[in-house]
Amino acid sequence: MRQNSLAFRLIEILPGSVAWMLIILPIPFSYFWPSAVAIYVLAFDVFWLSRAFYFCYFMVSTYRKMKRDRKRDWKEMIKNIPDDPRYKDPKEILHAVIFATFKEEIETLELSIRSVIKSDFNSNKMIIVLAGEERDQERFRCVSKYLSEKYSDKVFKFLICEHPDGIVGEVKGKGAGAAWAGKKLVEFVESTKIPLEDIVMHIADADTCFDKIYFDAVTYMYCREPNRNRRTFQPIPLYSNNIWYVPAFSRVVAWGASFWQMVEASRPWRLVNFSTHAMSLKMLKEMNYWSTSVVNEDSRQYWRAYFSFSGDHQAIPIYVPVYMDAVLSDDIFKTIQNQYLQKRRWAYGVEHLPYIILQAIKHKEIPFGDKFIKIVRLIEGAISWSTASFYLAIFGWLPLIMSAEFRNTVLAVNFPSVARTLLSIAWVTLAISIYLSLKLLPPRPRGMRKEKYLSMILEWALSPVVGIVFGSIPALEAQTRLMLGQYLTFWVTEKKAPANTFKNAKSPI
Repeated sequence: MRQNSLAFRLIEILPGSVAWMLIILPIPFSYFWPSAVAIYVLAFDVFWLSRAFYFCYFMVSTYRKMKRDRKRDWKEMIKNIPDDPRYKDPKEILHAVIFATFKEEIETLELSIRSVIKSDFNSNKMIIVLAGEERDQERFRCVSKYLSEKYSDKVFKFLICEHPDGIVGEVKGKGAGAAWAGKKLVEFVESTKIPLEDIVMHIADADTCFDKIYFDAVTYMYCREPNRNRRTFQPIPLYSNNIWYVPAFSRVVAWGASFWQMVEASRPWRLVNFSTHAMSLKMLKEMNYWSTSVVNEDSRQYWRAYFSFSGDHQAIPIYVPVYMDAVLSDDIFKTIQNQYLQKRRWAYGVEHLPYIILQAIKHKEIPFGDKFIKIVRLIEGAISWSTASFYLAIFGWLPLIMSAEFRNTVLAVNFPSVARTLLSIAWVTLAISIYLSLKLLPPRPRGMRKEKYLSMILEWALSPVVGIVFGSIPALEAQTRLMLGQYLTFWVTEKKAPANTFKNAKSPI
């Protein structure tokens, strides 16, 4: 349900209007004041080059932490948790995994459920919740019946929750279905007299496959966290389940999404919930489950917790991956469409800005500096997402194209060589990305030729085009729609999984 206040509406307009101003202004300025545009773009290029190295540092840092945690004996660490009132007894812990599904293939769901059961954590202390939709009733009931009959005896409880259609005020999306399933889960747990704090709840997309050590790692981190009912736990999402089979552009986009989450994981002061994450069931109930009126429920959940608990909330990074599908449809054109729409939906997270600013004004008990820096980061991130690729790839050449007089200046003559130098340095950061993508690849499937490795290296040359087509343009559209009041609804991304795709096999790390 949309807020009707003038302040709310003005804040919705802000990101799109700023983005369009930054995109339009270089065009007339390239004619009237070309030197200013050229200098600004060069400064912007230098800034982003330094930022790329900064990001690479955190990306490599997270990779090293993932390797470190891969070698840890989590079960031994759990046994050695001190008997301290600040810590939770790990013997009391159960895990509940909510799989939100809408029209997903049964093979995708089954592989994800199997990853839970086959993990190192005791499956008899697992609760699986299949959260479907009434508007997908026939398919969901057929799928859930098959999966329940096959796996219900392997877990503590297998719950099936069908979210009713047509509830007034709800967006047709993951948040509404997850909230319904969360309430049903709480009802079940309370009926068993198990304390809600003993249940670690995980919300996951239907294609999420959990690493074998994931639940042990979360158990340890949860039990050792004194403020566990005010914390969420965020693993590293790797879009690598079907990475060998997707088109080149989809693979570059998938690695880019994974790498960004790796960067954020090593900057926990700014980490926000994304896709699969965990929290105590007690905390979930206290914050009234999920928002049912937004498209991107995962990041909104972070902000709802932040304001619900007066700023006493933090996302704790878990340096263990969960494996998800890259975008893949029946043909190349559908894959392009689904990839674009997925990125547009992610970029629509800017919808949270009015809520965040107005809640920040309301909650005066939260330190001003903490609220302010979080809002500035959000705005800067949204604007950079929709504009940076245009500045890096296009706008620097506008003064040379639009001003004949400028082309004869010293700055114009040297501009191409400076740009080439910056590009040459930037290849170092690209080489780091290529190296990490190869290290994080799942095992090569049978029948896949070794020459595929070479093509996976060369396709990174598509990065500038991918950055515009599947980065800035969908982000700009998302912000423009919010600005114009043409609100988006939830889009379920199609992800095909070949029969022999990598699913919860031996970790590549």
